[in-house]
Order: sequence, then structure tokens, then C-alpha cells
Amino acid sequence: MKIPTIRKRDGREVPYDRAKIVSAVARAATAAGDPRTGFAEEVAGLVELLLERRFHDPAIARPGIEDIQDQVERALVEMGAAPVAKAYILYREKRAQARAALVVHEDRASARPPRVEAKDGHPSWSKGRIVAALMGEADLPRASAEQVASRVEARVFASGLRSITTALVRELVDNELVDLGYEHALRRHRPIGIPRHDLRRLLLDRRADRSAAAVETAVSSEILGRYALEDLLPPSVADLVRAGEIDFEDLAQPHLPLSLSIPADALPSGASASGKPDAGSAAALLPEIGGLARRVARSLAIEGLDPFLAVLERSSPAALRGFVAALGGIAAGSGREIEVVLAAPRALPSILGALAALEREHGQDALPRFAVDAWTLAHLAGDSGHAADALLRRGLLVPCWGADGESYTGAGLARRASERGAIACAATLVLDLPRLARRAGAWREDLLFEAAAERIEAGIQGLLALRDFQREARDPEAPRARAAFALAPAGLAEALLVLGDGEQREEQAGRLVAFLAEAAERLGRAHGIALVAAPGCGERAAARFARIDAGEFRVHQPWLFGEASLAAATARAYAFGLESIPEPVLCACAGALTSGALRPAALLADLAAARPEVRELPLLSALGRIERLRGRTRGGVHALYPLPRVRRDVPADDGASTDLFDVPQPASP
Repeated sequence: MKIPTIRKRDGREVPYDRAKIVSAVARAATAAGDPRTGFAEEVAGLVELLLERRFHDPAIARPGIEDIQDQVERALVEMGAAPVAKAYILYREKRAQARAALVVHEDRASARPPRVEAKDGHPSWSKGRIVAALMGEADLPRASAEQVASRVEARVFASGLRSITTALVRELVDNELVDLGYEHALRRHRPIGIPRHDLRRLLLDRRADRSAAAVETAVSSEILGRYALEDLLPPSVADLVRAGEIDFEDLAQPHLPLSLSIPADALPSGASASGKPDAGSAAALLPEIGGLARRVARSLAIEGLDPFLAVLERSSPAALRGFVAALGGIAAGSGREIEVVLAAPRALPSILGALAALEREHGQDALPRFAVDAWTLAHLAGDSGHAADALLRRGLLVPCWGADGESYTGAGLARRASERGAIACAATLVLDLPRLARRAGAWREDLLFEAAAERIEAGIQGLLALRDFQREARDPEAPRARAAFALAPAGLAEALLVLGDGEQREEQAGRLVAFLAEAAERLGRAHGIALVAAPGCGERAAARFARIDAGEFRVHQPWLFGEASLAAATARAYAFGLESIPEPVLCACAGALTSGALRPAALLADLAAARPEVRELPLLSALGRIERLRGRTRGGVHALYPLPRVRRDVPADDGASTDLFDVPQPASP
């Protein structure tokens, strides 16, 4: 017999809710470091069996809260989850102490207590509520909590206020925590919010988008960003972020991965009843893609859509255009980038035609992005070539490349040859390369490399903290994915100018990018994570670094930049990715990477504009030159650079030294 109702501690009967048991067990399992999928549901099922056996007749007795908690402890012990049981018992005891704290001696003055202005009414003044909050939220012992509450109450009653807001009460509590030296408790108790002035300015700013979604996004981003900086990142890493030494992309959504890549056949609707893709199974993919888009912070990449697109192409051009338009609608509605990674694009000419037609009808903001192998794009001709050339300029086509044993699969992601599941870029670490280059000085690659390695090592601690939080906050409906991380160099073009004494040199560019790629791989492996260099990320951090550096570096150095000064050079946003560098330097950078993509679209357009003699398909011609030169620059001469020793949590699988990196030898000044 199912349990219809349970008894609360105050005697009230409320409907039985299995979800509360699942939630409590899941929190205990997470606290014990054992967040197994489905474990909490198994415990809840066993608890129900135990309760139904004991309270088999609701007419005689109904289980109470304490009865349920006793059975949860028993179930955890019987299932061999002693650490989880311990965490649950500690949580239960803490809640009991908080309830007991509500019964405190109200040592009030003879003055009339003020009316409390709360969100849901006007509760009477209670010192016990302050004590319970301090014990539950700030982990203060009962004696210390009562001391703080008594001092707050004395101030409130002495003020003679007739009414007081809960926000003011919290401020008074924070002041007492500071006076008594409870900094750790203050950190836990202090709320994260937005000042009224800033909120009003946000709501009334005529230049900004004041739609409901835009306002909600701005407010939530500010609050979540502060929470990530103050509570999730280690203090030393947070200090580096505040100082502008490093940054993490989209800290405003720390609970979500930056990007996710998943094969179409890994989705439940990825095949029809016959097991082969058809128009019906292609349409069934769209709701699942829309659901996944809401579970990432930046972009969603879908792989293996080639057979679905080929089926739609054979069906009718309208069906193919409708599917592509639907993907664009998902991108526009979710505010996320949708990228389709094509492996063997037999239907590429039809896809290009559909994209071109939809772009003319709806504009590029309402369409997905297609990633195609750079060599394939470079060899297009005729109508397909003209369509690709125009779509490259608009950013709807992304030329990408891979290497032996891996392939490009989305922003900051690379798929191994034998890998079939989903991959998520949990977080991206961004380096302020111009700052490191200015400190090192012209031609001092060794100092720049050493400083970069130190910043990467420190930033990895932040990546690990964000990964752990995402595991704790993981949506159970989201697909399980291998967690990967990206390293993005911001201001590569500006750093090369400093390093090359005012000139961007391809040999220095190749060495710097190769070093970053190697350092990311080796240092990431030392901490048991997959970290790859991804020059296509870091746009927001690049703009932030430039603003901070503009105030820090004000020394005029005309011998480096002619008439320009460093202040003038940093007045604009730093280049991100492979922007603002000439073609030979670009090829050297691309050749130093194993996989990646050329972003943004303006990069190819600038290179094409530099060759006015090329009138037919200028962007494809530029892409072909880049791909040919990039192939020649792969590999290179390597030397050994001593770098700061790092602790290896995971043994290297190649037997390499723990403090040496294989990087190319720098040229002499």
C-alpha cells in the first residue's frame, strides 16, 4: 500500500513526497564525494518498502518525519554506503540544532519590538531566527550565534525603529560578525546582490536591450559572476582574475559547460524504426537539440548530421531548408550558437544553397553555423564556390582542420579517433599575453614562456574548481559527457609585436603557439584533465584585459610602435584568436596546432583584401593558401626549456620529465 500522507513535527498531515527523500540523499552523497547516478532513487525506493512494511495500515498510524529519516539512515547502512550515511546523520543533526536554536531566551529591553518587513508578510521580531540562520547559513556554533544575535537585538531596540527590513537586519548581523572577527562566517552569510542604483540604471538604460530576457540575463550574470569569483574559485586564482592576469570565459554561468558536442546518433531520436535516418527521425532530433541548447552556456555542436541532411536533400530542397531554418530558430530562441560539424559533406552544395537562400530571407543571425574541413572548402568551384565564399564572409561557414588521431568537433573541443560519446568544454582559461610579453621584454621568449606556464598552472586550479561545481550542479537530464578544457591566448597579435620589437615574426609566432599547445597538454595531464589550446575563444576576456592594461601600461615606447604608444595600442580591445596577424604568421600559428578552426570570418576577409589581384573567389583562394602553407609548417625543430616544476597528480603516460617541455628553439635577437 502506498503512503498517502505523513505527519509533520507540528502534527499537520501533508502529502507524501518521494522527491524530498531523493533530494536529501543526493545532497548527502555529494557531500560524501559519491554522487552516483540513480543512487538516491534506489535509496528512496528501499525507504518506501521499509515504511510500507512498518506502516501497512494508514488508518492505524502514519509515518512522521523522524520515522522517515530513521529509515533513510537504515537504508544507507544496509546498502553499504557508510560515508553517505555519516553525511546524512550530520546534516540531520545540524537541522535539529537549527530548530532548537529558535527556542532561545528573548532577553529584550522594555521597548516595543519593531515590526519586521519581510517579503511574505510582517513576522514578529525573533532573536531565535537570527541564531538559527547563523547556525545554518554561516556554520557558527550556538554560543557564538547567540552572542551575535543579542548584540543585533540590542542595537535594534535601542534605535527605537518601529519597523525594520530583513535586509537591514542582515546588514546589522554582518557588522557584528566583522566586529567579533568572524570573517569566515561573514563570507558564508553575506548575500550576493546588485546595488539599487545599478539595477535602476540597467532597467532605464535606453541604449541597452531592455526586454525581459535581456534584463534577467544581465541581473543573473552579475550575481552568478560574483558568486563564482567569491565562492567557487580558490582565493589566489580569484585575485589573478581581478588583477587581469587571467580570466575564465562566461563565469556568469559557472553551473553550465561552455560548449557541448554530441553525435546525432547518440541522441534517442537519432534513428527511425528501421534503424536508418529518414525525414521523420531528422525532425525528431529538433526538440532534443533545443533541450540541449538550454544546457550549455555558449555553443552546441552536433556531429554526424551528414546522413540526415542527405536524406532531406533527396526528399526536397524545401525539406532541407526547413531543417536548417529550424536549427537557426533554436539558436535564436535559446541565445546559444548552434554549430553543425560535417564529416563527409556529400550534400555540401545543397547545404550551401539552402544557407545562401535562408540568409537572404532571414539574415545570418537566424541561422546555424556549419564547420567544414578547410581543404574541402578550398577546392570548391563554380556556384558552390561562390556560395561558400559569401558564407565565409558572413561567418556561416567555419573552416576547420584536424590531425592524426583527432578531429575538430566544436569550440575548444577535439574528438579522439575511437571516441563516440558527448564531449563538453567545462571552462576556458584565458591568458593576457600582451601583459606577459611587456614584462618579459622584446626577444625574451624564455621569460614569456616561464611566466605563461606559471599562469597556466595557477589557472588550472580554477578549472578544477569549476569542474567540481558543475559535477555537483549537474542536470540529471543532461547527457553524460567527457569533460575537456580550453586554453585561449588573448592578444596574440599584440604580444607578438612586443616580443618581436615592433614586428610580428612568423618564427616567433609558431614557437609561442606551439609552446602554449604543449604546455596546455602537459600541465593538464599532470592534473588529470584534457586541456587544449583553442585560439578561437576568449573574445570577452580580450576586451577586459585591454581595458585593465590601458591603465597599467602608460609608458611611451615609440621605438617599438612608431608613433603609437602602449596606451594607444591598448585603448581598443585586444585581438582574440588568430586576428590581426599577417598571412605567413597565421600559417605558422595554425601549423603549430593539431586541430582547430579559423574564427572570426573577418580574418579571411582581411587576408583576401590584401590580395586585390585575386578577383575570383578571394576568400577561398586565401583559405587555400593558408591550408597549403599550414601543411608545410607542421612539426618543426624542438628544444628543451626548463620550466617551473609542477606536481603530477596523475603519472605521465609517456615517461617524460615532469619539469621539461618540448618546445621549438627561439631565434636570437
